[in-house]
Amino acid sequence: MKRLLPTLPLLFGTLTLLLGGCSGSGKGPVIKGTVTLDGKPLDHAEVAFEPIERGSQIGGDIVKTDENGQFEIVSSSRKHGLKPGKYYAKVSKWVDKKTGKLPDPGTMEGIDADQLRMAGKLKNVVPDRYSSSDFPGGLFQVEVKAGDNDLRIDLTSKRR
Repeated sequence: MKRLLPTLPLLFGTLTLLLGGCSGSGKGPVIKGTVTLDGKPLDHAEVAFEPIERGSQIGGDIVKTDENGQFEIVSSSRKHGLKPGKYYAKVSKWVDKKTGKLPDPGTMEGIDADQLRMAGKLKNVVPDRYSSSDFPGGLFQVEVKAGDNDLRIDLTSKRR
């Protein structure tokens, strides 16, 4: 037992280092971005990143913008983030059809946003060309490069 005691601190230190390395500290690139509609930050919007090249193995991601139209994608042990490549950025913001406001989470207890959309109670305030694959060439395209990225997704209501 006396011979085991001097090795315990070394064993404990090694275990701490090994387990600390499993925490998923976000080893991939950090992708930050801003979404605007007609020059104004698009708050509480959903941005879905889908690879442009069908069948590619780079994956995708979905994020929400904050009240300033900003988002951040950080890879971790649970989430791989975005790999370098070209993506479509599909943007949507669903609001109450009657009030034009975001659905109140308190009134949606047990109901999910998809159900409200299907019931026709929500409308997308982002033009369809930015949120639907039915408008090829209209979707916003972004390129993620190796390392950290700062993306700008500037949308307009009117077609140019």
